[in-house]
Amino acid sequence: MLSIQKTTTPHSVPTSPTQPKNENESDFLALLRTAKKKELQALAKLLMPFIADLELRQPKIWGEPSRLHMDRATISINDLLVNTRSGNVTIKEDCFFGHRCMLLTGTHDYRETGLKRLKAVPDTGRDIILEKGVWLGSGVTVLGPAHIGENAVVAAGSLVTQDVPANTIVAGRPAKPVRKIDGSKL
Repeated sequence: MLSIQKTTTPHSVPTSPTQPKNENESDFLALLRTAKKKELQALAKLLMPFIADLELRQPKIWGEPSRLHMDRATISINDLLVNTRSGNVTIKEDCFFGHRCMLLTGTHDYRETGLKRLKAVPDTGRDIILEKGVWLGSGVTVLGPAHIGENAVVAAGSLVTQDVPANTIVAGRPAKPVRKIDGSKL
């Protein structure tokens, strides 16, 4: 795959004539600089499944990362977007997510216009808390402030705009309770 040029020293690696090896750069990275485009494309094709998996399991955070509290989270996430601009987001143990879920604390003051509206964002007051065992189906959006109770289920595609009681299934846009976890209707 990578064509390696012969060198006189066993551990030295050739560098690109246009870009010398940085003293902190590994031999592998220096070797990559000498690779041809087709070789780099082949390497990228080999690495893409690993990169995609890693990317999928990392939350994308808009705002201050320290406002996302996942220290009690126990299950991997799927392409979750978290906006912490206007509050904290807490995800407790055994919560899990379908694809493309969003937890959004940020909002803008609709009474403003133009750039004033863009900049009119509260710093606090729109916290989102997901208690133990919450399940958000694919495509769920939660707008803070919202407290989703233990073992609650939010159906795919739903929009949560208020608190969700524990052990309750909610669905719709906006999400409304449809039944209790024990199967009884509301």
